[in-house]
Formats: sequence, structure tokens, C-alpha cells
Amino acid sequence: ALGLSDGFRRLCSIAVFFSNVNTILIPIMQGIAASPDARFLLRDANDTAQQVADRAIAYGMIIGIMNNILRWSVGVAIMRPAATAAEISPEDNKKTSWLTPPLIAVMCAVAVVVVSPVQKALLAEGTYVHTLWLAIDTCGDACIPLTLLGLGGQLRLQLTPRTDATGPATSASEQKRGVVLVLVGRFLIVPAVSCAALLAIYVYVPGLVPLLRSDPVLFLTLAIVSATPPAINLMTVAQQMGVYEAEAAAILSCAYAVGVLALSVEVSIFLWLASLIHST
Repeated sequence: ALGLSDGFRRLCSIAVFFSNVNTILIPIMQGIAASPDARFLLRDANDTAQQVADRAIAYGMIIGIMNNILRWSVGVAIMRPAATAAEISPEDNKKTSWLTPPLIAVMCAVAVVVVSPVQKALLAEGTYVHTLWLAIDTCGDACIPLTLLGLGGQLRLQLTPRTDATGPATSASEQKRGVVLVLVGRFLIVPAVSCAALLAIYVYVPGLVPLLRSDPVLFLTLAIVSATPPAINLMTVAQQMGVYEAEAAAILSCAYAVGVLALSVEVSIFLWLASLIHST
């Protein structure tokens, strides 16, 4: 696509199809739920703004779990040929295993949710395990700001010319084409296709996803997720594979700069669509 090299095209594909779910969706939905103009998101007279925000976060967590599983399995598999072509060392080659630490963490989280005894043990107050749970929960409150601070540091390091850089490199013109491809795909094509699919399901096959018709929060959550910038973990994937780290930094910096305006406009459109279809 656009004359991009195979490895860089793979990186751009991951940037387009794996979006930022948690660090952007949660504050946006919390802000929307607190607005008095968002009463159309209430399911019934007993629904509250807090419940709207809680449902949005719950939907986002489910999407985030699936997103992480696919990114750290399929995404790593997509990038593996690029790492192999770069002839990385045997030690670094171990990093290309599909069973990556982030994927193991996600699988453990899913196990906690699915296995009821483990979940009850973590939530039983007054126990050592519950204390551990509270400690993890407290650390989780700092996850988003620390992730953004870490991204800023990584971007600064990766955008600084390095003499010890390894792996394939792209020309300035190729990098610009890749950035344009990601921006168009992430902020135009994916949201348009996603909204079209959601509206088609809502109108023509409502029985396929009944919750989509009964809860406007689900429609809005899915629409916003389709338009958020690439996942911050794109940088981590590039570092994990040992290739295209500077290119990942450039993509993320441009995407988040453009995303400030693009997402503001698109969220307004999504709110209008959600109010339109759920007022009929």
C-alpha cells in the first residue's frame, strides 16, 4: 500500500486496526455521562448517569480485553516476519514468541473473571488476598497517567537520532506515507465502516445484538472505540520485536496530535447518531 515496505506496512496495519480503548474511552464516557444533555443515554426512568458511565466502562473493558488478546497474539504474529527479515539476534528472537508477558497478564485477568472462586477470594474483605487486590487496584488508578508519561519519554527518545539503531529503517517520504495511511484509516475509514455496520445491524437485524437496540451506551461506546487513535502499546510491540521503533513513535505522535481535533468532531457525530436512532 502506497509503496510501503512489507515490514513497515505490517506496522501500519497494526496501528490502524488496534485502537486505544482504555486511556481515552473511559474519561470521554465519564464526561458524557455527567452531562445533562446526555439523558438520551438512559435506558429507563431508574437509570442514572453513574450507571451509564459504569456500563460504558464495562463495555470498554470487554473490548479492551479482546483488543489486548488479539494485539499480543495476532499483532505479534503480523510483525514476526519483519523481525525475522531484520535478522535480529537469537536472544531477541525469543521475544517474538506468541506467548508474550502482556498476553499472559490478559489471560490471568480473564481467568480471574471467569473462575468464580478466585474472584470471590479476591473480593472477600479482611483477607490477605483482598489486601493484594486493593493494592493492585490502587496502582491501577495511576496506570493511565503513567502510561502517557512513559509514552512521552519514549517518543522523545525515539525521535532523537541514534547511532546505535538496529533493524530496518524507512525513508522520510515512506514514513510520511505510512503516517497518512494510518491517519486516514484510523480516523475516517474504520469509523465509517464501523458505524455503517452498527446501523445496519440496528435497522435490519436487531435480533443479532439485542443489547445494541436496548442500550444506547453500547452503540456510542463501540463507535468511539472505532475512532480513537492507535493503541499506545504500538510502541511496546515495536520494542518487543526490535524493529520500527522510531517509525512507531512518529505514527503515535502524529495520530495523537491529529486525534485531539478528529475525535472531538467524531464524538459529536456519534452522539448525534446515538440520539437519533434511540429517539425513534
